[in-house]
Amino acid sequence: KYVKALKKLHFRLDRIGRGYATEAMKAFLPVVMANVGIDKVYGICVSENVASKKVMEKCDFKKEYEGMGLYQGDNRQIVKYIYKRV
Repeated sequence: KYVKALKKLHFRLDRIGRGYATEAMKAFLPVVMANVGIDKVYGICVSENVASKKVMEKCDFKKEYEGMGLYQGDNRQIVKYIYKRV
């Protein structure tokens, strides 16, 4: 079963770095997964996106791959993560 539940998180520039993305992800991820009936969520970002990598790591996503791969139709340096519901 595959569900594309969330494509992107966006925050105002003056709100970046305050932990809102991490707080939001930790709050909604378990609820959405339970409601939709999935036990895994994949995350992907470009390697230079340090903020997105930090959010996923703080939310217990585990790095699955780092290297070249498709990202929004372009071949880029990417990082893929997976989150598994316990």
